[in-house]
Amino acid sequence: MGLAGMLEKGERVEADMGYRGSAPQHVICPGLYMNPDMKAISARVRSRQETVNKRFKQWNILVAAYRHDILDHQMVFGAIAALTQLSFEHGEPLFSVDYNDH
Repeated sequence: MGLAGMLEKGERVEADMGYRGSAPQHVICPGLYMNPDMKAISARVRSRQETVNKRFKQWNILVAAYRHDILDHQMVFGAIAALTQLSFEHGEPLFSVDYNDH
């Protein structure tokens, strides 16, 4: 509910089928309530997210067990998120995806 509360009126997010209970009001899920012309654009949006996941995986944080003080885990993950964000802004930017789903 954290993200849903931050959306503007009429704004929706792309998500997988795990969030279909929030479709179509807050979520666009593949195959549900989707204009057929939007399938290619939705695939591009999901590809963009996979690019983000790939950059996190380069730090080995999504698969390796965290072996340090659990109290430091949030700080370490936050630092990696900040470094990843900086890589988008100052290194290898993400490709853009602009569309209106209505």
